[in-house]
Amino acid sequence: MDESWRSDLLEKLKRRNRTEVLPFQNLFEMQNKLLEQNINLKTENSSLNFITEKLKEENLHLKSKSTSENISQNNENFLELQKKLFNVQEELTELHRRKGENAQQVIDLSAALKVSDKDLVEKQSKIDSLEAELISLTDDLKRTEIQMVELESTNQLLKDEYQALQLALNSAETKLRAIQKENEVLVTQLMELKAKDADRMNFENDQFLQKQQQQMQIELAEAAKEQKSVSPEKLVSAQLGLEQAVFTGVTIPTKAHIKFEAHDGEIMSARWDYAGRFFATAGADRKIKIWEISKGISCELKSTLTGSNAAVMGIDFDTSGTMILGSSNDFATRVWTIEDCRLRHTLTGHSGKVLSAKFLGDATRVVSGSHDRTLKVWDLRSKACICTKFAGSSCNDLVTSDQVIISGHFDKKVRLWDNRSSSSEPMSEMVVGGKVSSLDLSRDLNYLAVCSRDDKIQILDLRKGGGVVGTVGGEGFHVGCDWSRVSLSPSAEEVVGGGGEGGVHIWNIVSGVSEGVLRGHSSTVAAVSWHPGGGNIVSVDKSKTCIIWG
Repeated sequence: MDESWRSDLLEKLKRRNRTEVLPFQNLFEMQNKLLEQNINLKTENSSLNFITEKLKEENLHLKSKSTSENISQNNENFLELQKKLFNVQEELTELHRRKGENAQQVIDLSAALKVSDKDLVEKQSKIDSLEAELISLTDDLKRTEIQMVELESTNQLLKDEYQALQLALNSAETKLRAIQKENEVLVTQLMELKAKDADRMNFENDQFLQKQQQQMQIELAEAAKEQKSVSPEKLVSAQLGLEQAVFTGVTIPTKAHIKFEAHDGEIMSARWDYAGRFFATAGADRKIKIWEISKGISCELKSTLTGSNAAVMGIDFDTSGTMILGSSNDFATRVWTIEDCRLRHTLTGHSGKVLSAKFLGDATRVVSGSHDRTLKVWDLRSKACICTKFAGSSCNDLVTSDQVIISGHFDKKVRLWDNRSSSSEPMSEMVVGGKVSSLDLSRDLNYLAVCSRDDKIQILDLRKGGGVVGTVGGEGFHVGCDWSRVSLSPSAEEVVGGGGEGGVHIWNIVSGVSEGVLRGHSSTVAAVSWHPGGGNIVSVDKSKTCIIWG
């Protein structure tokens, strides 16, 4: 390495001599010759001057010695001398002219020499700076060579690691393909097992339904023999097509008639059917249970609906009481027929928990609200989503009328949607004091109860553009969870809500005064539902307990 840079430097110096010194070599030699000629001319000029002076002296001497006899001879000599003198003067003039030319050449050459010296100084300084830069570059080159050696070793190490990882990847891909094949086999087996399990479940439901019908026939026969009377509150008009319960007026419940454990885990929701014949509960055990009151002293399990893969958060009956739906935390909504307990539809498409779902108008359409900040309208005949509403906030609950969807959201807003419109924007929005946990619509579709996490329940008059007609709650009432469901009475003059401390609170909407607090739960009351007949309330809590109040 040392020999190479020394030879490079020597070569550069020789190249510099060739480009900066040799072009001026002829100039230097010419100047030296001119200087020598100048010196010679000066010497010759001096000698001629000396001869001239000598001739003048000789001429004067001859003039003084000349006589009249030799004047003619002297004149000839004089003329000859004058001629010689004239020649000498001409030669002297020529020498002066040549001296002037040489002097001018000396001046020009001196100026050129000064310019050359100046260029030489500049180039010398440039050479010095380039030499310094060369030394710096040499040091940089050494450091770069060291880094290059280190990088080569690192690169070799990375190559070795890459080869090892490539081998590991190939092995993993081989295992993945084997696992995928095994997974396909397992999925096929699982689907077969699920199909068998569904057939078994349907068979068990059929058996349970037959036993239930037999038990009902036995009880009906016993009741016919005993000639049992029916209280007005439980009177059902069988002549009406929808079998609506007779509403004889609202009676404020004061005590617990029936208390029992309804599920194996937390109970998330409860709801009466439209006729008031039975009610349903849904829980974290992934089941929906349908109950009916037997002999006024106990609740009998009418049916158990399974198929959900996570907690069921919301339930709803269709107006005919033949179908029930459940919204689940497994991002799906399912629809069962009550009579045979069969799972009829599974509606998937949301990317978040489905906290609420309702039938829309009739039993052919369903609307669901999810944590993925969308609402979806489903057609059960085509089993497809026919409309998606982008709310921009998680939906905690919703209610429906014929063509209107009302949704409550995490961003403290209640939104009204027109299902007939293709617009993705709501018809109107109403803001409440906290994130909405529950909505309930009155029978006449005029009033909307909105429960929010600021521990308030507002009653909105939908005929007046959502104007607030009453606000209850506040002190002594605490909303215990994001899905705490409230319920309006059949007359829409009272509202009931479950508290986080375990109380069931009832208020008069007109006066805003509490009608009482029912105590019986030991944990947060998650949902309440007022019987369509006006005399009973069902409430459920997070500790598996269900209470019928009357």
